[in-house]
Amino acid sequence: MSTPRLLQSQRHRIGDGFEADGWREPATLLDPFIRVDHFRMREAAFAPHPHAGFSAVTYLFADSATGVLSRDSLGGEHVIPPGGLHWTLAGRGLMHDEVPADSGREAHGLQIFLNLPAALKLCPPAIMRLSPAQMPVRTGAGWRAVQVFGGETGLNLPSPAALRVVDIDAGAGFNITLAAGEQGFALVIRGSGRAAALPLTAGRAFSLDEAGRARITAEEPLRLACFSGRPLREAVVCHGPFVMSDEAQVVAALQRFQSGGMGRLCPRNTPNI
Repeated sequence: MSTPRLLQSQRHRIGDGFEADGWREPATLLDPFIRVDHFRMREAAFAPHPHAGFSAVTYLFADSATGVLSRDSLGGEHVIPPGGLHWTLAGRGLMHDEVPADSGREAHGLQIFLNLPAALKLCPPAIMRLSPAQMPVRTGAGWRAVQVFGGETGLNLPSPAALRVVDIDAGAGFNITLAAGEQGFALVIRGSGRAAALPLTAGRAFSLDEAGRARITAEEPLRLACFSGRPLREAVVCHGPFVMSDEAQVVAALQRFQSGGMGRLCPRNTPNI
């Protein structure tokens, strides 16, 4: 068994309508993920904004009180239902925004930034979606695991990565096992338990080395978001909403955005011009 290592989170809040615990460091342990936010959103918190050079992925827990309305400069407008997945492959760049489908009700989920391999940084942007019914479910003695992406979900992902959301009954256990060449980490969404000798409570996260394993035991009903992927180990230059391989690509992305090359998206309740 591997020894799980605790990951430190950062809390951020926007007004009274958005709060999240986020994980961004150490980058070498999260790779190919750039950051993950466990969020709760009750009202619009972000104006339309650009992304380029990575995938921005939104997953809502099945018990989220409302869905999320997602718009993008490709012309898409979709409701992400509770239990649903919305994958924005930003590539060379696009604009988007997301708000609760029912203002005042709480959307509860994960916002995931997944790096793109250097060869795909400038690919055309695209949208992929999965409904809860399209996500494989496995069950065992006292546990239930939903394969959100990766594995047998059928999404054509730009690089190997996976997310499982695992619910474990009090007193039951679950084994996390990573494949050769993959590393991973897990977020505690609710409940308490242990990963080997490491105490787990809501808001904690731990990482596993490549091909690592850990036995999880639940002291009270425990929900984990378990991430895994093959590290890219490539140069990363982040500048706000742009994640590129070098400074020249960041400058080019800024120029595309400023010139309208990532499309345009008017603020909500504003007529298109």
